[in-house]
Amino acid sequence: MPLLNQNAGTIDCSTFGQMRELWKIIRDPKSRRSLRISFASITLVIAANAIAQIRLNTWQGNIYDAISQRDVSIFLHQVGVFALIVSALLCLGVTQTWLHEMLKVRLRQAVTYDLLDEWLMPNRAFQLPLSGEISANPDQRIQDDTRRLSELSVDLAVGLVQSSLLLLAFIGVLWELSSQVVFTIHGKPMTIPGYMVWSAIGYALLGSLLTWRVGKPLISAHTELRSQEANFRFALVRVNESSEDIALYRGEAAERRFLNSPVAALLATMRRIANRLAALTWVTGGYGWLAILAPLLLAAPGYFGRTLSLGGLMMVVGAFYQVQQALRWYVDRFPAIAEWRAMLTRVIEYRSALAHLGTLGAEVGLIQYDTDPSGIFSIEDLCVFAPNGRISLSEQHVKIMPGERVLIAATPKSGKTIFLKALAGLWMWGSGTIRLPSGQRIMFVPQAVYVPAGTLRAALAYPDAAGGYSDLDIRRALDRVQLGQFSFALDAVKRWDKELTLGEQRRLILGRMLLLRPQWVIQDETISELDEESRKLALSIFALELAHTAVVSIGRYDPSLKFYQRTLSLQSRLPGLRLPIQFQSEAPVQARAEVAT
Repeated sequence: MPLLNQNAGTIDCSTFGQMRELWKIIRDPKSRRSLRISFASITLVIAANAIAQIRLNTWQGNIYDAISQRDVSIFLHQVGVFALIVSALLCLGVTQTWLHEMLKVRLRQAVTYDLLDEWLMPNRAFQLPLSGEISANPDQRIQDDTRRLSELSVDLAVGLVQSSLLLLAFIGVLWELSSQVVFTIHGKPMTIPGYMVWSAIGYALLGSLLTWRVGKPLISAHTELRSQEANFRFALVRVNESSEDIALYRGEAAERRFLNSPVAALLATMRRIANRLAALTWVTGGYGWLAILAPLLLAAPGYFGRTLSLGGLMMVVGAFYQVQQALRWYVDRFPAIAEWRAMLTRVIEYRSALAHLGTLGAEVGLIQYDTDPSGIFSIEDLCVFAPNGRISLSEQHVKIMPGERVLIAATPKSGKTIFLKALAGLWMWGSGTIRLPSGQRIMFVPQAVYVPAGTLRAALAYPDAAGGYSDLDIRRALDRVQLGQFSFALDAVKRWDKELTLGEQRRLILGRMLLLRPQWVIQDETISELDEESRKLALSIFALELAHTAVVSIGRYDPSLKFYQRTLSLQSRLPGLRLPIQFQSEAPVQARAEVAT
């Protein structure tokens, strides 16, 4: 059987391709208006700030001229002008800071909601681990990577807009002042049009080129660092979740040894980044310090030739500084750009993988799913391609009527868990047709009990909204499954999967059936495999409250149990389906415990 293709579809991994995907998220109607208003507002504030900065630069020339002339009245007047300019700049700065942070909030909201929507579309959370390494650590990609991508995107975008506007504002000032820098060659005065502008551009281009050459490896290093951080955190979570088992085995020393590997890999990458940042600082630091002296050296011929006054010299220095600040945006922000590029890759590649899950393994063959308006559950020529073999039923054409109780007998390691996933539409690889009864509620119950986080009320009503059921209905369901002692804590937010014993969790699932009243229950175990108390309770409920509910169980055959009306057999034969990652065919459903239709 061929390997599932983890590169199904075409994913553009270029920077521009990933930026287009990010732009699609931003342009979503749910986020577009607020983001547009925020970005337009901060652009206007930045433009006003640039105008005020030009006025401040002019003031700087005027006050230095007043100082050189020792004119007190002009000096005091310029002090008053300074107070007005600074007041305006302060108001604009506060407004820009608030808009800047709000833009981060709105961008993160847009990206996070988009990823959550993509991740939790039907079947995707289950199928994602089958797509290879891209599926690792979805929690980090959705929470931490999205947070960092939003922050860096806003910081870099706002910085680029601010630098561009300052460049446009001051390049004209610097061009005009360049005419006052006069060179004397062989006794003849000469000016170079835009001399200071070309000098600033050349200086910035040289710094950008050196920065790129030295800092380029930071992009891959940051991507690797994020992956290793996620692996380390996963290892810590695994130890924390298994602390009781580790303690019983006295395995603390072994776990400590196991943790050395992810920590060592993480620290090695951090050292690489530290070394590269130190090398980059030679470039950025030297560039910054030389930028203090460069405008003075470049404008010195005009000042000492008396074609440029002291105030004019300070205006040249100020304008050169502003142009340099704009042009050196790339130099100063390269470490942030490298990290942003890594975050963009991780988030967009993850989103693209989610979007292409529908084509995953299509070349292998897919089971056809349909509905039956007559309310019959039918299976025709079904063959499920599983890692441990091809799974099929003992009968090629099967029809299960409403209210019927059917056992699909299966031996251990026969692929019964994957067969349940195939019936639910999660495991789609195989051949044949499955027709589900239309307009009826089907509850798929895995072998591993799933109790969601939150309140007990929500756990009992899952996946429905807890508010759709009255307190009376919920308490009756709890009493019926012998969990009435928890009725006082319906709205307590706890880890109920830790608070309840395994037997109590199984009875909670029975209570969920009572509350949701499905017409069909398809489960990855037989009633005989329950403990004695839960078995008696289940038989009583299916005989009374759920007497008209059809039950299809996949599991061990028990001739002493007279609950089932007929029995089918599960068969498995080689070869199996190879996957891009290790996947245990008998592993419980982790991503979702029930699928209700």
